[in-house]
Amino acid sequence: MRIHVRLAEPFWRTVGQRDLELELEDSAAISDLLAVLQGRFPALVEEMAQAQPHFFIDEQESGPETPLQDGARLHIVWPVAGG
Repeated sequence: MRIHVRLAEPFWRTVGQRDLELELEDSAAISDLLAVLQGRFPALVEEMAQAQPHFFIDEQESGPETPLQDGARLHIVWPVAGG
C-alpha cells in the first residue's frame, strides 16, 4: 500500500523534505512505517528518542499500533510547539 507522510519541524529538516510517499505491506501499522523511516534516515532515531512524536492519520490522532490503510495521509509532529 502507498502512504503519504507529512513531516513537521524538526523531522523534515532531518530528512531534507516535508513530504514522502512510502510503499508498505498491507498489514502495516504506524510503528512499521517508523521503522522504515528510521532505517532510511538514521538521524530520525535520535530525533524521535528525544520526545515521542504525535501521529495524525487524515487529521485523527493515532498511536504507533494504529493500522494504516492504502492512501492514508500520516502527519508526524513534534509534541511541543511554541509561538
